[in-house]
Amino acid sequence: MWEHRCDLRLVPALVLMLGGILGACVACTPLKGYSGLERPKEEIALVSVSSDYINRAVVDGRAFGASGISLLPGSHRFELSASHGEQPYSCRPYTIVDTSGFDTCQKEREADIRKGKKDPKECRLSTYTQQRKTCLRDYRDSACAITLVLLPGKEYELEVPPPVAEPPIVVAALVSGSFLSKERVGLGTSGTCRFLRMRTEQEDYEATW
Repeated sequence: MWEHRCDLRLVPALVLMLGGILGACVACTPLKGYSGLERPKEEIALVSVSSDYINRAVVDGRAFGASGISLLPGSHRFELSASHGEQPYSCRPYTIVDTSGFDTCQKEREADIRKGKKDPKECRLSTYTQQRKTCLRDYRDSACAITLVLLPGKEYELEVPPPVAEPPIVVAALVSGSFLSKERVGLGTSGTCRFLRMRTEQEDYEATW
């Protein structure tokens, strides 16, 4: 007869993995944007932001993010903070060397040689070296707003794409389909933006040369 035993050493790892999965599910859950009991999907509308250029989204005094917010049908005004970056400039390259990792590898290689291993561990300095660059980048910050009349059982997405001509606009779309295959149909309604400020940030990138 086989005896089934539980290795207690695996319990912490399983707990962490389960916690990570539950945390991800919570992070993807839309914010409840109405009072009272939870309502079925057929009675509410879901609104999310799909643009990387949107820093903050607020409706009815509640801030929400990419996971979206569930709202009751009717007219709602959305206020958005958006930023559009220009191409980086004045870039300066620099090099990072993981000396600790390289030294550890060297010690392991020396141990392999002392043990007479046929293929001792290789330690190439290039493996522990990163080429990076720091650049300046200008951003244009805008305050945007759009009013939508939401329908029950519908899903909406808001976006503030890079402007072809100043100022940018808010684009709204109806969303259908699954998570992996979404279809978007643009709405005739669009929102407006007003320019707030120009700012310059110093950013770090991985060098591609």
